[in-house]
Amino acid sequence: MRVMIRAIALSMLLVALPGCETSDKDYQVALLGTWVSREVAQDDVIVETQTTLLPGGRVNWSGELRLPVPPTFYVPRGVSHEVKNGRLVFYFSASGSWFVRDGYMHTMVESSTLPSLMPEGFSTAWQLKEVSPKELVYVSAAKGRTRVEYRRN
Repeated sequence: MRVMIRAIALSMLLVALPGCETSDKDYQVALLGTWVSREVAQDDVIVETQTTLLPGGRVNWSGELRLPVPPTFYVPRGVSHEVKNGRLVFYFSASGSWFVRDGYMHTMVESSTLPSLMPEGFSTAWQLKEVSPKELVYVSAAKGRTRVEYRRN
């Protein structure tokens, strides 16, 4: 256990140092763990996601999709959604696979409870910029936007 902690700490240090060439293997070790993000769209739709990257190339996502609704909006309470503070809240989870190649983290959704947000078979690649003990900085390959996610302790 102690050796594994040292290996992770060393690889995180290597990944965070500017000017150092980071290998895909270093990224794969440094990325292990749980990352959280919050995205607010122009139409005030909020997506909060928790991504857990596991050894062996497995990934799990969970989170909430919140849509603004009028005060008179009614949805019967259910397992996967509810109306809370003027928002329709959908709870979702998904699982899939991940790997790092040529400085890009690739993910693919294999199962999802909210396919309109995360359809099965959906894959993406993120260009990794920095992985530190607290932050993950990457560029979305699809939209070219820089994003930051934070490590959950």
